[in-house]
Amino acid sequence: MATRKSAAGTRRRLDLLLFGATGFTGREAVRALLRQRPDAHWGVAGRDAARLQALVDAMVPAGARAPRVVVADACDAASLQAMARQTRVLFNLAGPYHATGDAVVAACIGAGTHYLDLTGETFWMQRLVREQHDAACRAGVKVIPCAGYEALPFDLATLWAAHQLRDHRGEACASVDIAVRFTGQPITRPHDGVSGGTAATMTELLAHDHSDCLRDMACLLPPDAPDAAGVARRNALQWRPRYDADRQIVLAPTLPGPFINPPVVLRGVALIDDASLFAADFRYREGTDMRSLLPGAARLPPRATLGLQWAGAAALIAPLASLSATIAGPLQFQRGLLKPLLQRLAPKPGSGPRQAALDGSGYALQVSARGVGGARFHGRVQAQGHPGYRSTPEMAVCAALGLADGTLGRTPHVGIVSPAAGLGIEAVAALRAAGVVFEAGR
Repeated sequence: MATRKSAAGTRRRLDLLLFGATGFTGREAVRALLRQRPDAHWGVAGRDAARLQALVDAMVPAGARAPRVVVADACDAASLQAMARQTRVLFNLAGPYHATGDAVVAACIGAGTHYLDLTGETFWMQRLVREQHDAACRAGVKVIPCAGYEALPFDLATLWAAHQLRDHRGEACASVDIAVRFTGQPITRPHDGVSGGTAATMTELLAHDHSDCLRDMACLLPPDAPDAAGVARRNALQWRPRYDADRQIVLAPTLPGPFINPPVVLRGVALIDDASLFAADFRYREGTDMRSLLPGAARLPPRATLGLQWAGAAALIAPLASLSATIAGPLQFQRGLLKPLLQRLAPKPGSGPRQAALDGSGYALQVSARGVGGARFHGRVQAQGHPGYRSTPEMAVCAALGLADGTLGRTPHVGIVSPAAGLGIEAVAALRAAGVVFEAGR
């Protein structure tokens, strides 16, 4: 024990600091870091030193490099500033972000520290763009919200597809369409499928979001974007299920919220601002492959399951559309009815599913892209582990470590950036360390 305390007391600037590490996803982030980079100089931070030390004692093997334990309170600006000065990269796992994230981001900007989090609160991201983007740009800091399943793999898959079209077909990308397939062990319990953090995000949206971010997919564009109205119109959410004849599947809105990824992707495209990669009238769409949610469907011809796919899509769309209308609408009693439903269906923040659900599930993004001249690209992004609980911390830790050592983040884009704009195309290869593989072809 004395060895760990003396190692933690060194004042060298850390590679990575995990703020809010004692929750369920925080513990998974610690596990991911120990697996990917056990020799990293890292630390854990939070309000309770005893809980942090107990986490270290329980998870860090004897003889391994001991992490630094940093006490910081999201409501204490001085402690946040002291924390941010100790690390090159801060991974913030302490939500809800709209309540405490502004001060954490400000502390990182002041310290010249890059920042990532797992928010899905687009209304808060909009506030960050409005209030802290310019300061982050002046400081040369990359602030990367939505660096987990929402929305890192979708954003990076879009950039990857555009590079494939440009580099191999000589065309800029006009559109990207992503179908999400859930793989491995079927998720049968609500507590295994929806993370506590995701449920908390939806609850926070119900309580605090009075913006139009759930209906305006251009809500995160830079203020000087020349065609915000056109971007919003081309990328408007479609709540009705649609049939994809090319893949022979029915697509429903993505889970858990179809309004999270598109604004992030579209902000990334606007920030990259490269006419050789993206057409001026670029369009992004995504959906859930309903066939992947039907037990035993893989053993049947695609058309044999169409009726069940349409029925399943209809069942998904009703509550999602109701959630969007309720959050964007003025009727408080509707919000009150939905909040207890979300609380019943999902675990508490900081808790998570059974280990079997973590290890046995996975997902794949089937990527279809079209160039301005009609060229087509098809690819697949295959990921191991539960999307929210296992893949998310693996990806975010991988991204954070790459920012810390300079192998990622070589792009010129700073400020409040999307994952793809902030990390760059190099992240496609780097994410193999997180169990995420990009492969061209159907």
